[in-house]
Amino acid sequence: MNPKIGTAQSEASIAANTKYFLEHLQEYETSVSQIDTYKTIRRFISERIAGVGNLLDVGNGGVFDYDTTQVERITAIDLFFGDLSPDLIGKYFPKNVLPRSGSALALPEPDGKFDCVLMVMLLHHLTGASWQESWANAAKALAEGWRVLKPGGRLLIVESCIPEWFFTIEKPTFWILSRLLKSALSHPITFQFPVRMIADALRGTSRFVEVISIPKGKHVLQLGIKVPSFITPAQVYAIEAKKTAKAMAQP
Repeated sequence: MNPKIGTAQSEASIAANTKYFLEHLQEYETSVSQIDTYKTIRRFISERIAGVGNLLDVGNGGVFDYDTTQVERITAIDLFFGDLSPDLIGKYFPKNVLPRSGSALALPEPDGKFDCVLMVMLLHHLTGASWQESWANAAKALAEGWRVLKPGGRLLIVESCIPEWFFTIEKPTFWILSRLLKSALSHPITFQFPVRMIADALRGTSRFVEVISIPKGKHVLQLGIKVPSFITPAQVYAIEAKKTAKAMAQP
């Protein structure tokens, strides 16, 4: 999982993600709770994490895509949590959740602390100045999640992924499209990857990697907008890696 080039989520990406999700917290929570695809995602994650003692939710966004009562303790991390008022924390965070401000690229947590590390729709938000930097950021986030995971624990990624053929189109157009979209939309720029890339990165550190396709419903969110799911080639996948007792803490 070690990226071959330097990792750096661009300042513009950090600022855009922080501003957007801070200002659209209630709107995003409503979308996730009502759109059929995300209801399916919620059921899937809730079943997968049931009984976990200590969960780290990276890039939480102030929205829980699962039943929090199924977990004993949850640490939720995102860039903008330091800007939340006590009222908002009381409104959006259950009693068993500790919100912390921090970056997915440098988690403010020690090695080997958590029974399960969860990243839901996070990787495509970690954009850099190019698609290569964006992938290096995603790989760094995976490595950080692996680092803070206990031996015997699980790293669970739920991510919107694109087919290989679309990836070949997306790569050379990233620079121009990111600038066009930036001027037209308030939603931060994103960059999606094929599920193979994520699974292969995890297979570099774990012999136990499972890939599961999560069925789409009639609608999904694209750049914060509710759209019919048939118009996008993106597909939601769960990629889970188990850290064996003999696994190294740092990939």
